[in-house]
Amino acid sequence: MAINTFAAIDVGSHETTLRIYEISKQIGIHEIDYVHHTSRLGYETYSTRHISSQSIEKLCKILNGFSLKLKEYDVSDYMITATSALREADNNLIVLDQVRQRTGFLIKILSNSEQRYLCYKAIALTQNSFHKLIQKGTLLADVGGGSIQLTIFDKNTLIATQNIPLGALRIQEFLQNMQGVTDNYQNLVYEYISHDLHVFAQLYLRDIKIKNIIAVGNQLSSFVKYLSTHNIGNLLPVNSKGNKKDSVNREEYDAFYRSIISQQPEELSQELNINMAKASLLLPTAMIYHNIFEESQAEQMWLSGITLCDGMASDFAERKLHITPAHSFADDILSTARRIAERYECSYTHTSSVESVALKIFDAVKKQNNLTKQERLLLQLSAILHNCGAFINLNNIGENSYKIVTSTEIIGISHKQRMMVASIVHYPTDTFPEYSQFEDVFEKDEYIRIAKLNAILRLADAMDRSHRQKFRKVTLLLRNNTLYITGHTLYDITLELGMFSNHADFFEEVFGIKPILKQKKEF
Repeated sequence: MAINTFAAIDVGSHETTLRIYEISKQIGIHEIDYVHHTSRLGYETYSTRHISSQSIEKLCKILNGFSLKLKEYDVSDYMITATSALREADNNLIVLDQVRQRTGFLIKILSNSEQRYLCYKAIALTQNSFHKLIQKGTLLADVGGGSIQLTIFDKNTLIATQNIPLGALRIQEFLQNMQGVTDNYQNLVYEYISHDLHVFAQLYLRDIKIKNIIAVGNQLSSFVKYLSTHNIGNLLPVNSKGNKKDSVNREEYDAFYRSIISQQPEELSQELNINMAKASLLLPTAMIYHNIFEESQAEQMWLSGITLCDGMASDFAERKLHITPAHSFADDILSTARRIAERYECSYTHTSSVESVALKIFDAVKKQNNLTKQERLLLQLSAILHNCGAFINLNNIGENSYKIVTSTEIIGISHKQRMMVASIVHYPTDTFPEYSQFEDVFEKDEYIRIAKLNAILRLADAMDRSHRQKFRKVTLLLRNNTLYITGHTLYDITLELGMFSNHADFFEEVFGIKPILKQKKEF
């Protein structure tokens, strides 16, 4: 049995963590070691947006220690990531450079959507039957040090996701100066977090009955410790049969919450054998989950225990060993895009028509142009979202669509990929800009891919310029660097032919293939 050893390092807001796993198709993902050190990068970032040289020094010392641990286990496959504490620091490039020079580690700063996507992969590979839970209304609540990610699933589909900058560490840092001037710190925290969570509930939960909450976050391990030491009703880590219990109902959580808010961080630190910094985060974290329970009216909360390191291990298992979760996240990416399009009242029949034709053109030319599955997905997202800007103003649809896409999170694709989609939809008719306008954001090869996908989208959109879906079916034939696109219809397609002709030259320029639209009159 071939077993791969993999290490995941998370440079987090509160602590830096190393987890080492054994992974195989037979045993799945099994954690064999865990080391963590408090680094508290988030305290500096959230208050000053700057990481000090002292914190850089401490981080490098921690990572050099982790390097020795990797040698101990003879680990060659590893991933090291950072999230909001580095993402939001104004000197993050300096931090990355210092870490590379002094430790040899190349840290990847994850966008928020990449970070959450990794955690979702890990949840879908665990034993809690994620794909069964999300058949009914489920709210995945990922509470970190810097932010909360709330994601709604229903009928096995991702409905909506929203990031709120209300992480436990950020809340504590923001409110610490006010703590000394109030005798009700708990009420202060509650007022600070309740409004944004209420707005989220009003926007997204009115038409969905939430049955389950899946809780994700680094503080959950401390929660489980607390449950183990307090006999509060049925709030125990095992059920009556001695099996591990990984969920609590609303009454049980309320009992847990009432108990934990009555204790000081010093008491919690001693009782749970955790450091003071971690103990002080328990109250804001517990209040966030309590508020989520109240706003969602959920029946159960599942304590997943999933970490970002687990997500990295799951990603490695999927990429290297082809261990795939039962739930298809590729479908979620497209579902999210379709719901964004619906929010901006895009015509479903039009976007579906453009999507279908665009994918046919892509498939016809992909081999000759070395286009990948990832680029096919970006084209598909662009086709779904290309007309959302019309909701704002019909005079500048491309510019408005660009702004909507850049401002809207799509879980499952990176920030760079989302910017690529935004750039593809940005230029529906105008001359495509030269590279100098993109070089601050994209590499040259990325610019070429954006131009090619934009050229495909233009042709596909031109073929339904009237928004009347005139073609019963479309067939394609690539021969001698000419792409013959035949539309089967009895309708007058003079408009479509004219619009198609306007964009044919750009397509030929970027692909070296001449597109020709032909009509075949048939029922």
